Amino acid sequence: MRILFLFVGEPHHVFHALPIAAEMAAAGQAVEVAVSSADHLRVVEQVTLAYPGFAPKITLLGQKGFARWLREKGLFRHPRLPILLDALPFLRQFDAIVVPERTTTAIRYFLPRKTRLIFTPHGAGDRAIMLDPRDRHFDFVLVAGEKSEQRLLDAGTIRPGRYAVNGYVKLDLMPRLQATREPLFTNGRPTILYAPHFRRDLSSWDRFGRDIIDRFAAQDRYNLVVAPHVRLFAEASDAERDAVTALAIPGKILIDLASDRLFDMSYTSGADIYLGDVSSQVYEFLGTPRPCLFLNAHGVNWRGDPDYLFWTLGDVVDDLAALPARLDQAAARHALYTDAQCERLAESIGGNPAGAAQRGAEAILRFLAMDAGQDKSGG
Repeated sequence: MRILFLFVGEPHHVFHALPIAAEMAAAGQAVEVAVSSADHLRVVEQVTLAYPGFAPKITLLGQKGFARWLREKGLFRHPRLPILLDALPFLRQFDAIVVPERTTTAIRYFLPRKTRLIFTPHGAGDRAIMLDPRDRHFDFVLVAGEKSEQRLLDAGTIRPGRYAVNGYVKLDLMPRLQATREPLFTNGRPTILYAPHFRRDLSSWDRFGRDIIDRFAAQDRYNLVVAPHVRLFAEASDAERDAVTALAIPGKILIDLASDRLFDMSYTSGADIYLGDVSSQVYEFLGTPRPCLFLNAHGVNWRGDPDYLFWTLGDVVDDLAALPARLDQAAARHALYTDAQCERLAESIGGNPAGAAQRGAEAILRFLAMDAGQDKSGG
């Protein structure tokens, strides 16, 4: 059986699925990997180094045809659909293709009937973006936790016998990545992670971002890491990015708009307090429960809205004038939210993330074995 782990989305998707491939290989199942850019190869290398002995065959896609033309013209950095279409002769060789994004469903009916398409999500947040009708085109789906399982079942995008709850793979990977990391700062001050969302209608960046940086620049009690979702500045000009990164202050304010550290949990694992809006990164941060603050930059009536469930895990700030006091109180008030954080984490990612990659690998292999048995019996 030939199994391919395919990465045509953003490079950070690699952290959510490649550990499953490593666990499959450790169990004796040969796997291959295909990526759509050199950016992905750097992330693949991080993961393979975290799993000694894991050395899959890797194919770099998108180096010819329409996809290459789009890149050379500077129109797209990761043109997903053209890459998939150009790669069809290669993809049609596999019995199963595992992906952490949904664009691949567009080629579902260009693949052989025997090819099983398997989805492993790359987040576990509360927003309705997780409810996507394209999920019905997958033969098998991994689900991070009970909350996602129930919402997906209610929406009809997964069905019994065609999914498994395995936990949050990226958090399972984190201890391996953390083993050799240096601290973000060495001055002993608490570090705040500010992680705004990329969608302007949801993000706190446009209203609050510059003011937050200015406020931290004028104080000496905290360090600040500004680490937005990589897509927030993906289409910005060099001048726009330079204007923001110029606000960094060595030893006090770190600003990162594009590096691999936005994906590899350097910041979510190294900070003491989370400051964000609607990003599902909060659940990665809460792999170790810690104080959280949320910015309501759009005056949302959020109470009782399941898309804002994570705003019940810390104080919500509507006005930046209240931020200094909320920061100073965050450690003391964390006890008010600890139980809820642990409960929401368990619902979202299945509690203890240890073993999530192995459980995912085992579930996929069980499904493929059962499916192959049904095909042979005519089921």
